[in-house]
Amino acid sequence: MKYKSKSQKRIDFIDLISEAITHDDIFGTINYKNQNEDQIKQFIYPHLVDSLAEYVVEEKGIDKTSAKDQIKKSLKWEGNVNTTVNHILFMGTQNRPDMVLEMNGLKIAIEFKRGGKGSDLRSGFGQSMVYATHYDFVLYLFVDTTDDKRVFNATTGGNETEFIDNLWDLYNIKFIVV
Repeated sequence: MKYKSKSQKRIDFIDLISEAITHDDIFGTINYKNQNEDQIKQFIYPHLVDSLAEYVVEEKGIDKTSAKDQIKKSLKWEGNVNTTVNHILFMGTQNRPDMVLEMNGLKIAIEFKRGGKGSDLRSGFGQSMVYATHYDFVLYLFVDTTDDKRVFNATTGGNETEFIDNLWDLYNIKFIVV
């Protein structure tokens, strides 16, 4: 499988999305440990729309309202009854990411998981690998709900760093923990 190249412009765009979905306005405001994934996504969605709309205003020089309308057509998620995130068939099973952004000639899958157990974490990695077969880039945001931020703090370990780097280098999967 041939993955999209990681030009600086594409990396900057992926970073913009990553910053929007992990912004302090979201995780510094809501009590994410007591919110389910759907509730967290409802907080993330408007912030992501705003960040992408600002990007479009800067890139294309259009007004913010038109930019937001354009983003809402490009960003599909299951929480919006007017859009459909299509399933993909992989190994005889139906799979679909939580959000899909089709913009700048890219198809980006965004997957959200929360928890503090290995099974919570692993299911998102598996889904991200499946999505990498159909999307140019995958963002996997894991929300660490442990009291001691055990998952978040472990991302700098040797095995973990190598694994996270390989996900990005080999499969265009960006793994983020908050």
